[in-house]
Amino acid sequence: MRLVWATLALASSAFAFYIPSISPQSFSPGERVPLYVNRVFSEHIPLPFAYYDLPHVCKPQTIQRPWLNIGEVLRGDRIASSDYQLIMGQNVSCQVLCTKQLTPEANKEAGHFVEQDYLVEWIVDKLPGATVYQRPGSSAAKRYDPGFRLGDYDAVKGISYLNNHVSLHILYESHGGEGNRRIVGFETYPRSIENGADVCPDLDNPETQKLVVGEDKDISVTYSYSVRWIEDNSVSWAHRWDRYLPGSNQQVHWYSIFNSAIIILLLSGVVAVILMRMLNRDVSMLNEEDYREDVEETSGWKLLHGDVFRAPKYGGLLAPLLGTTVQVMYTFIATIALGTLGILSPSYRGGLLTTGIVMFMLMGIAAGYYSGHLYKTWGGGNWFKNALMTAIAVPMVLMAVELVLNLFLWYRSSSAAMPFSTVFLMFVLWLFVELPLTVLGAWLGFRRPPYSEPMRTNAIPRPIPPLPAYLKPIPSILLAGSLPFAVIFIELFFVLKSIWQDAFYYEYGFTIIVGLILALTVCETTIIMVWLSLNSGQHNWWWRSFVYGASSSVYIFAYSVFFYFARLRAGMPGVAGFVPILTFFVHSLLISAVYALCTGSMGFFAAYFFVRRIYSMVKLS
Repeated sequence: MRLVWATLALASSAFAFYIPSISPQSFSPGERVPLYVNRVFSEHIPLPFAYYDLPHVCKPQTIQRPWLNIGEVLRGDRIASSDYQLIMGQNVSCQVLCTKQLTPEANKEAGHFVEQDYLVEWIVDKLPGATVYQRPGSSAAKRYDPGFRLGDYDAVKGISYLNNHVSLHILYESHGGEGNRRIVGFETYPRSIENGADVCPDLDNPETQKLVVGEDKDISVTYSYSVRWIEDNSVSWAHRWDRYLPGSNQQVHWYSIFNSAIIILLLSGVVAVILMRMLNRDVSMLNEEDYREDVEETSGWKLLHGDVFRAPKYGGLLAPLLGTTVQVMYTFIATIALGTLGILSPSYRGGLLTTGIVMFMLMGIAAGYYSGHLYKTWGGGNWFKNALMTAIAVPMVLMAVELVLNLFLWYRSSSAAMPFSTVFLMFVLWLFVELPLTVLGAWLGFRRPPYSEPMRTNAIPRPIPPLPAYLKPIPSILLAGSLPFAVIFIELFFVLKSIWQDAFYYEYGFTIIVGLILALTVCETTIIMVWLSLNSGQHNWWWRSFVYGASSSVYIFAYSVFFYFARLRAGMPGVAGFVPILTFFVHSLLISAVYALCTGSMGFFAAYFFVRRIYSMVKLS
């Protein structure tokens, strides 16, 4: 009955709700509504740029920049004020913003951005300007995609058209009277109109020529805009993000969960029926008085009782790795829990990254605790050295790789590059938050008595016989990683789309369900592989269990490569360039490495529990 209620609770959490904000902002008629510009980004190139860094756009004389949190900076946001005049309730048929003289270099660069399908992100009342998708004459609800195209590229003619006029439709609801209006939608309709005369174009003329860019010559570009205020009481302020978060793929998510459940049931059957029956038979025979005298003449896992709990090689490295992965898993669990409760809403820009970083720093105490306890169990004596290793090994390696990549992003002037102030802030947080907590956790873990192993260790290690082909490193890794990848590969597509194509992903309930199934699959797969290794005489199982648990990361990285060529660069002209390619594959490698650490620790602890359990049932004099 408890299992049924737990399943229902998880299923109900799949439709994760959100809390858009604590207090809505209301505007009165005639009140100015600020429009902020942010960045340009492409669904095909992982290289965003600040909007005002483009040489062909209009810039105000005085630029005001609001405070950004760490998550906003890391995702490439560079929010700034603009000269667009939006007055609540006042429609504007056409207004000239500025006329920009483009040099041949700026002209060609504008054509390159249009060719690579870059989108523009503007913000009004925390809502990103959206491209509207709705079939003509259809009664289906509108669907919003954040951003609007910088221009259109004609692949047949090889011509780029720059959008220099934007019609802004601001949707609002009346709340508590005519003078209290709340914005519930921000729609953008861009157009390309050949205009350099510093006057508004004829918007009603269907034969207006488009503005061609990308040519090696000087041109004059006039930017203009229209504003239309539309009262729409069909959408309340509390549900204004629903159009950005369509639930059309729920059937696919449930198919993924059903597919994963079938796999986990099959694995559970293997562990419960085959392994437990064979283990019970072996343990019963081994515990018989007559059989104990002939134990050295037997084969399989039973012979390894004097070697199976020998401290692993490089245990001083394995313990910090396991401690750090526990830290990452706790961070993931806490962040997903906050997302499921609705605290990490889309209106909280950068909230997911900011919360993840803060949680990671605070979970340093868990990393130190688990690392210190395992380190002591394996005979380590210098707990402070272990604490420093835990705090430095993984975080500093990741930061070093990011800093090297950051140099290339700085060179390309991408907004994805971390400013020096952000790098310094991350270092201060690590030095004064994570490092002390890790040292404290290591001290607490080292004070605990070590794990009491059920078997004594022989002085001389037993020789390891040749392993069968399926337990060789490469075949065993591919075999162990196939089932966990089969569990998550459907959900993985949506995660990668969210990361690389700026799609909103707030299906935290589905993430929790698939994550639990993945954890069970990794644990059971690792147990099976470790049991096969023990039966083949391989008693050095510590690192093997970690590698078996992490093995599906190989498939994760391979799928990322497939995603790049099949989704990101599919149908795009030319090549993306060295820095975008480097950015994608370095980040994909880091994501796969962090995933490997998490699932590797799952496999390790599951195998550790399994090995301790089966040898605790054996009675040897």
